[in-house]
Amino acid sequence: MTVKRRAALAVAAVAAATAMIGATPAHADSLCNVNQNTWVRNAPNGAVLYTIPAGGGFRLLWTEASGWSYGHGNSRPNGYIPAGHLYGCH
Repeated sequence: MTVKRRAALAVAAVAAATAMIGATPAHADSLCNVNQNTWVRNAPNGAVLYTIPAGGGFRLLWTEASGWSYGHGNSRPNGYIPAGHLYGCH
C-alpha cells in the first residue's frame, strides 16, 4: 500500500470517527416526551413497530445526523422516531 493511499485511509477513518461523535447528542440516554402521536419504526423510514401517543415518554439513546432518534417507549422494543418529535429531554 502506498503512503498516499495509507494517508487517505487515515483521513477517512478520522472523518468517520468524527461523524460518529457528532451523532450522539449531549442528552443521550435521556427521558423525553413526544409532541404528537409518533410511530416508532424498526429503521429510519422502516416498518412501524408501535405508536407513542402525544405527550408519551421516549427513552432517547442517541440521535443520528440523518434526523432520526433511536430509543424506546415505556417497556417497548427499541426503534427510530423523527428527532423533531421530541421535547423536554432530561
